[in-house]
Amino acid sequence: MKYPFSIMVASLVLILSAPVHAALSVVTTTEDLASIARSIGGDRITVTSLTRGSADPHFAVAKPSMIRRVYSADLLVLVGAEIEVGWLPALLKSARNSKVLPGNAGYLDLSEHVTLKGAISGPIDRSMGDVHARGNPHYWLDPYNGIKMATAIKNRLGELDTENKPYYETRLDQFNEALLIKLKDWQARMAPLSGMPVIAYHTSFIYLAEAFDFRIVDEVEPRPGISPSAAALGKLVEHIRQDHIELLIMEPWYERRSSQWLQEQTGIKVAVIPQSVNSQAGIEDYFSLFDTIVLEMTETRSSNRN
Repeated sequence: MKYPFSIMVASLVLILSAPVHAALSVVTTTEDLASIARSIGGDRITVTSLTRGSADPHFAVAKPSMIRRVYSADLLVLVGAEIEVGWLPALLKSARNSKVLPGNAGYLDLSEHVTLKGAISGPIDRSMGDVHARGNPHYWLDPYNGIKMATAIKNRLGELDTENKPYYETRLDQFNEALLIKLKDWQARMAPLSGMPVIAYHTSFIYLAEAFDFRIVDEVEPRPGISPSAAALGKLVEHIRQDHIELLIMEPWYERRSSQWLQEQTGIKVAVIPQSVNSQAGIEDYFSLFDTIVLEMTETRSSNRN
């Protein structure tokens, strides 16, 4: 059956003018959150991270490109627990996007969906170092918290985009299943470190230690964010020798002189481990982050290098 040209034109106009479901624009403060968001949102969302995985998320600087991203975002996902306190409030003020302000549906603080460790009661001052009153913010380094984070993201995406809620739920199930399978492998490979005393450079790895059953017994920094003095390093040498501590772990952005000196004095092995997705080549998602952490810790511990 042939239709008049005018009817065909009218039908085409209706098709072109019909509303198209636009992907939700999700902005995260770190690459780790972006990776989890992509796993849950799939092709129903677009995701960008405000910071690079190779940078310390405490010390980002608000840039015009970051302001533009937040301005157009439907959902802002943050680590919280004050890790972004030095730059995110100013960024939100400049972006002028009411959807992603605290208290609104487009603002998701994931620290409210996990159990934080190391909360501080009472007054806090700078002499205590870089501490966080609500608790240690590096909770994404426990894969079990990865499941809680993914669940919170799924729930919020479902609220903002009810049409695709079943899709997000299916993606969450797939993410959780894959993560639990990987977790069994990671724990098996880390089993030789079970109960082992470890020194960390900074107070970043308490969640990682709990997930994989090793013990952080000291830090290179005498207080969080405070560089060690010669006297503090001397005490560490005594501790390492007395308790036969074999391994020191640290993030790549901290100075290496202190750990190298401790290694020279005691023979302790130093594992420089990534803390975030995209912090180095090959770490493209949340799963490969832990693949690399486990590989570096186990290989360093079993190596003969001094």
